[in-house]
Amino acid sequence: MLKLVNCPVCDASSISSFIKTKAQMHSTKEMFNFDQCSNCSLVFLNPRLPLDQLKKYYTSYYLPYRGAKAWGKFEKLVEGSQKKLDAKRVSRINNIQKLSNTSLILDIGCGNPSFLKACQKSLKCNTMGIDFSDEGWKDQPASFEGINLQVAEINELKNDLQPDIITMWHYLEHDYTPSENLNYLKSISKPSTSLVIEIPNFDSSGRRKYGKNWAGWHTPRHLSLFSPNNIELLLDKTGWKVEEILTYGTMNPYLLSWMSKMEEKEIQWDKNMEEEFIQFMIGMIKFFPEKWTEKKSSLGIMTIVAKPS
Repeated sequence: MLKLVNCPVCDASSISSFIKTKAQMHSTKEMFNFDQCSNCSLVFLNPRLPLDQLKKYYTSYYLPYRGAKAWGKFEKLVEGSQKKLDAKRVSRINNIQKLSNTSLILDIGCGNPSFLKACQKSLKCNTMGIDFSDEGWKDQPASFEGINLQVAEINELKNDLQPDIITMWHYLEHDYTPSENLNYLKSISKPSTSLVIEIPNFDSSGRRKYGKNWAGWHTPRHLSLFSPNNIELLLDKTGWKVEEILTYGTMNPYLLSWMSKMEEKEIQWDKNMEEEFIQFMIGMIKFFPEKWTEKKSSLGIMTIVAKPS
């Protein structure tokens, strides 16, 4: 285990235990500790697993890796939901910056690069994605033809890359060295580059409601739980100027709510999820009035748009 003695954002040494939570979407009930910084209020996993030991938390219990197939006969409906999410993300970046066929979108932590495929189709621009593993695309080479996909770390990106848009869809909360990586991304960007970050929001009603079972902990895969004030501090320190912070994201906050309820229920995450689908849909309908409030008060997700300062 790796023990931090200073806050990863502001470097303060005044940190103390905030909460202990069990491993989520996992077969064990192993407990992990999250500390909080008394200076900037960042909440972060401490101690944390060495990166090479994290793979045992990405097993058949990890629903995102199982994808639509986990939902049995409802697989096609779940696939349609992913396409809608990708379309929302394409629309979001298209509203931030107009792109041409020479523009480059760089997606950090691309996983299954369906978002980049949607960009390629709708925006007709250059697309590139990096991840620590090729599990998300290695078995589908034809599906992602023309997309530059690499197993790489951020500091391995070419220093003359100059992307027009950099996206991080639920990546930064997993990052072991966020300051170093944001600094490097700034160094390979141009003045007009836009950085789009979507992450869980610690300062949200969902976190307060579900406590230790909040799916935003995603223990032990999530290392940093940001709030608007400390994510802005981190970006400012690493050469980025925040242009906008939204109390919502492209991801439906109901998903965090549902996963939190399943953690309370202690569901077996490796089972066929088919039997949960009807209740999942009923819950989504009931959640709809609450979702209307997400632009006033965060339900668990936030979006940050920044440019090089």
